[in-house]
Amino acid sequence: MSSKLAVILVSGDAKVLEMGLMYARNTVKQGWMSDIQLYIFGPSEVTIGTDPGLQEMVREIIAEGTIPVACKWCSDKYGVSDLLLDLGCRVDYVGAAISKAIQDGYVPMTW
Repeated sequence: MSSKLAVILVSGDAKVLEMGLMYARNTVKQGWMSDIQLYIFGPSEVTIGTDPGLQEMVREIIAEGTIPVACKWCSDKYGVSDLLLDLGCRVDYVGAAISKAIQDGYVPMTW
């Protein structure tokens, strides 16, 4: 069984994102998985980019050494690329990256 995880945040609902970020943060802090990748995709980009509580959770994840990757196509479309970059996220096209992660054995978990 793989201990590599790809957390993919897609929901625009702050409560759903809080649960996903809490799980990602705890997984990173506690070492529950050997490797974790965090993707911010679609409507979640707007919610995270504008919600101070969620931003703090993202900062904690970054402080633990995991840099979230936000989808450039979506963040440009929604006008939040600069907000996510300022938060410390990497902004890049993620379709191929997510596909590669799955091919490399990362288990996708979506919120």
